[in-house]
Amino acid sequence: MANLKRQGALNYIFTTIITIFIFSFIYMVIQGAINYRRNAHCQAKNVGFCGLKEIDLAVPDELNKRVRTLVDQGLGKRVNIVGWKAGRTIDTQTVIKHLPELYDWYKSIASQISKEVNETVKPTQDYLPTTCAVLVYEHDNDFINWHYDVNYFNGRFFTLLIPVTYVNTCTKYTYRDANNQIISLPIKQGKSILFEGDKVFHMASKFCAKGEKRIVISVQFSTDPGISFINRFLMRLKDTAYIGAY
Repeated sequence: MANLKRQGALNYIFTTIITIFIFSFIYMVIQGAINYRRNAHCQAKNVGFCGLKEIDLAVPDELNKRVRTLVDQGLGKRVNIVGWKAGRTIDTQTVIKHLPELYDWYKSIASQISKEVNETVKPTQDYLPTTCAVLVYEHDNDFINWHYDVNYFNGRFFTLLIPVTYVNTCTKYTYRDANNQIISLPIKQGKSILFEGDKVFHMASKFCAKGEKRIVISVQFSTDPGISFINRFLMRLKDTAYIGAY
């Protein structure tokens, strides 16, 4: 009898976890699909910041070198999800501990990002692993497949990608425009890509040659970085899948 009860409890827990995962996945897909249509409407009106923008911004040279050193130390976690994602992420907490100057620089550029999007934005919370992270693609099949970024914040949500490597890599930001055409933007020296991931269907492509390495700083901003309880829970599920348990 005790074994039956224990088995029943385990089945209940397993079913609950699977149900939560399925509903979370459906929620993310629906959010992305809805916002993609909104982005098309935005582009048709040609108003303000609309989904994506290449801006003049680069991490200072000395800080760039220190980010490379951080990567060479092997910090961060690798996550491999077959057919979906492969790569290493150095999360916010690791950046703050080992390279606080990068985190301080990230906070200092909020006013510039506000001007780019014509709204006041703030850095997101320092306890979130993706607030100020370093993305490392170092194996031949490292990539991230097509996806939307779900916006869990109360306000609009922006991601800024700042390249650290420019040579020995064919780094491109790939996305689909409002007409569903695939656009690939080469990430150039002195340039960064600012985008609303919940409105842009995008991916990080695999290398086009063996032995390449791609290092990108990824930082986040929001017009209101507050997060509801349910969205905090969903965000943690997503971060665990993309970055690993934390």
